[in-house]
Amino acid sequence: MLRAAALVLGAVMLAATAACTTEDSAKPDRNAVLETLPADPDEARSKKTAQEFRDWVAEHGDAQEKSAVRRVVRVLGEGDEPTGDAYVSTDINGGKTQVKDPLAAAQAVARAFADWKAAEQGRVSVYDVFGNAVVTGHEF
Repeated sequence: MLRAAALVLGAVMLAATAACTTEDSAKPDRNAVLETLPADPDEARSKKTAQEFRDWVAEHGDAQEKSAVRRVVRVLGEGDEPTGDAYVSTDINGGKTQVKDPLAAAQAVARAFADWKAAEQGRVSVYDVFGNAVVTGHEF
């Protein structure tokens, strides 16, 4: 009886490990959320893109978007690609003047960004002055 139990246990363990591998086959998750602002590989470009975004919103945005987008410092990522994600750095929760409703300001930035981009699909996340996410994965 004990020998039969040991054989069954051995067979179960063998079957359970047959599907296991030490190879790392995990793929990056498209829906992953970055809770902190990623590193900026090209600060000059991200500042230029931010200025282009502010200029566009100044001409086309509503009053709430215009006010919120003035706080944009840099735009990182691939928001200009057909399916890219973008990361918007702001001075929300810092800066020269206090924001009464940081979440509403960040949502206005995300909406304006979605209107600005003519991409097929993508997401934008908005970060405060400390690099912490305020709005993540707003789809456009």
